[in-house]
Amino acid sequence: MIERIKVVIQTVENANPVCAFESPLLTGYSGKRLIAVLQGLTSLFRENQQLCYLEIGVFQGLTLLSVAGANPEVACFGIDNFQTYDPEKQNMRIFMERRQKLGLDNAHLINLDYEDAFENLYAHTKGRKIGLLFIDGPHDYRSQLMGLMLAMPYLSENAVIVVDDSNYLHVRQANTDFLMTHPEYKLIFQSYTPCHPVNMTAEQAERARQDWWNGVNIIVRDKDNVLPSMYPPTRRNRILFENDHFTHSSRIGELSPRALTVLNLLFTGRWMRAVKNLYMAYKEYKQLCLKNRFDDANTFLEEVPQSLIKC
Repeated sequence: MIERIKVVIQTVENANPVCAFESPLLTGYSGKRLIAVLQGLTSLFRENQQLCYLEIGVFQGLTLLSVAGANPEVACFGIDNFQTYDPEKQNMRIFMERRQKLGLDNAHLINLDYEDAFENLYAHTKGRKIGLLFIDGPHDYRSQLMGLMLAMPYLSENAVIVVDDSNYLHVRQANTDFLMTHPEYKLIFQSYTPCHPVNMTAEQAERARQDWWNGVNIIVRDKDNVLPSMYPPTRRNRILFENDHFTHSSRIGELSPRALTVLNLLFTGRWMRAVKNLYMAYKEYKQLCLKNRFDDANTFLEEVPQSLIKC
C-alpha cells in the first residue's frame, strides 16, 4: 500500500494538478494540488466499504465536497461545529446548500467539536475506520496534536494522514512530537512555502492556490518499518511553546492575541490602529469573569469541585 500511496503523491507533485471533481460552487482556502492528492488517496480504498474519508475542519465544504464528488462510492465525513472563521454564522448553511445542489449524498457533516466527535466516532461513521484523515481544524499546538492522538483508535491498518497548514511552526512541532512518540507512523511527504498566502503577492498567492496552499505534511502508518524516519523542520529553541505557561496562568490570558496585536501596531508606528485595538481589548476585558483571579500564577482550581481535590 505504501508504494501505491507514493505513486499518488508523486503523480500529483510532478504533474499539473488535475482534480477529479470540480465545480464553480466550491470556493474556499485550499490548493489545487492538495485537493488532487486528497481525491487520489481516497480512491485507493474506494472498494472497501468499511473505510471512510474523515476531515477535521469543514469551513464551507471545498475539500469535503471535492473528495466526495470524486469518490461517490466512499462515505466522506467532516467534523466542524462552525465556531470559528464564521462571523456571520453562514458556513453551515453554505455547506448544506452546496451539498444539496451537487447531489453528494455520500458527504456527511458531524456537527460537533472534534474532541466530542472522537468520543464515539463509530456512532457517526457507522463503524467505519478511517482510510484517510485530513486535519484542517484548529491550528494551535494542542489541537493539532490531539487531533492526531484522538484519531488513532479509529485509523485503519494502512491509514494516511494529511495535515494542512503545515507551514506553521506550531503545527510542524505537533506533527514532529507525534512522529517521535509513535514510530509506527512516518512522514512520507512534506512541502512548504516561504510564508502564509495572506502575506504573499497576488502572483505568489495564485501559485499557492494551484499548489499546496499553506504547506502540507503527509503521514502514513508504516507497520513494517520500511520507510526512513523523517521529521518536519522545527526550532530547537522552544521559547514560543514555553510562553504558553504565562498565557495560561495570567489573569487576562484570554486577551493575549489582542495584546500582541496592540504591541505590534505600537512598535510599527500604526498608532490609530493600536488605539482602536486597545479599545477593543478593553471591551473584551470587561466581558471576562475575573472573580477570584490573581495577577499571575492562576491555577483555576477554584473551578474544580473540592471533593475531587481531597485525598
